[in-house]
Amino acid sequence: MNLKKNIYLVNFFTAIIPILIISMATYFIFSEELEELEEEKIEFISRTIEKYLDEKISNSLEMLIYLEEVYKNEDNYLEAIRNGGSDKERTDHMLHHMGKLSTLENTVKFIAYGTAEKQIFFDKNAGDQNLPSDYDPTTRTWYIGALNSEDYYLSEIFIHVGTKEPVVTISKKIEVNGRVEGVLTALLDLSVISKTLSEYKIGEKGSFFVLDKNNRMLIGSDKDKEKLSYIADMDLNIHEFKKNTPEGKVIYHIYKLKKLDAVLVGVVFEKDLNAPLYRLKDVVFMILVIVILIISTILFIFGKFFDRSLDRLSCIVNSISSGDYTKNIDKLTEMIGEKSELKIIKDAIKNMNYEIVKRETELKYISKTDPLTKIYNRRAIISFIEVEIQRSKNFKSEYTLIMLDLDKFKRLNDKFGHLFGDEVLREVCKIISYNIKDTDKFGRYGGEEFLILLPDTVLSEGIIIAQRLRKKIEEMKWKNDVVVTASMGVIRNMKADTLDLTLERVDNLLYKAKNNGRNRVEYQKI
Repeated sequence: MNLKKNIYLVNFFTAIIPILIISMATYFIFSEELEELEEEKIEFISRTIEKYLDEKISNSLEMLIYLEEVYKNEDNYLEAIRNGGSDKERTDHMLHHMGKLSTLENTVKFIAYGTAEKQIFFDKNAGDQNLPSDYDPTTRTWYIGALNSEDYYLSEIFIHVGTKEPVVTISKKIEVNGRVEGVLTALLDLSVISKTLSEYKIGEKGSFFVLDKNNRMLIGSDKDKEKLSYIADMDLNIHEFKKNTPEGKVIYHIYKLKKLDAVLVGVVFEKDLNAPLYRLKDVVFMILVIVILIISTILFIFGKFFDRSLDRLSCIVNSISSGDYTKNIDKLTEMIGEKSELKIIKDAIKNMNYEIVKRETELKYISKTDPLTKIYNRRAIISFIEVEIQRSKNFKSEYTLIMLDLDKFKRLNDKFGHLFGDEVLREVCKIISYNIKDTDKFGRYGGEEFLILLPDTVLSEGIIIAQRLRKKIEEMKWKNDVVVTASMGVIRNMKADTLDLTLERVDNLLYKAKNNGRNRVEYQKI
């Protein structure tokens, strides 16, 4: 046997043995991790479904809170109520808003208001409820529950007499000057959750369904009823258990829905749970076979061009070891033709160079950008300020720094929600970005506070820019006739400035603007 064949055999076994060991280790390592991953997936889906239900309840509660505020005239809409208007005026004003709100949430079947005088009012979209003439809302569970609750009352899930669908009521009392005027209630139709549950499943036959505390099915399909029949006599306080069924071994995951006093059951067949392991085994085996075939083919081809291939491989190794991929791309292209057996290595190096440049660009953008507003983040804007402070000392240049804060932003968030608050932040940032130069730096300092760095700008110009930006923000149009304003502090550079001193000075001026009435600009006095 000649030297060349010996080299090929050594290379073959040197390549295949580590791959064989790695393949086997990969299978045994990932088999455990995949099993844990599937269990985590079920847990994650359960939390997602619970969060979805909680959001539906929270949205309905926010509607009731808003209607309570309307009844109390906290929006100052009715002059008569401010002067002690009648209960009827309050109620009519609230009913007007009830009709609009009831269409905003698909789970809300209707919103009703029961008064202490035993009257009941429904929103205009509720339709005819066919209530008896002597219907007394004050004797109902939802009314009594709200009276006995400090915040709100959430009923257990029950089957609606008319629709035969699972529903739940959420109620909140209205008090004015310590006197209970009535109770607002919303009926939530949980049948719409069935579609959401059907979208989540593990494997081909797995599913999720909801039971009440007595193990009766509230939300689920006919197939789910069959799965429930296998565990009808089981204690559902156990987090997980297995059960042999005619269809095979089934794993039941029990998840408590705290707010609804119900149980979410996740069902997965063991064969479906282990399916990824079987696929992994097949994939590992196929990879091993493919690798053996590839290595054999490559060694066979390389055998015909042994000396020339070694020279080209040496060139590639030297290029990689130099660490400068881009510089050597053209050289590799010249040395390795399109029909060369080493073309795959050349293409891989080209792809690697492209990916390195791409990732560096993406990481640079991510590291400097605030994800919500798409402007510079705190670290980036602080870095620009530090550089500008040093530049002003080295070259005697001037700069102006503006710190602005949106007035009463927390109140806006609390009243209209964080989604609207995020929209305000984004739109305000767009307006500011459009009205400053490309050389100016604009970044989010934190929450609703922002910093604007104006290089080569004297204080007087900076004050004019700040006033212009303040007016632009004040003139922006928002839904519900909301007015958004901003307070600003403006400073120029000083010889003894450090980063901390600079931020302290501009921060003091910002809070001076806040204390002097907001929606104003306070600037450094020279």
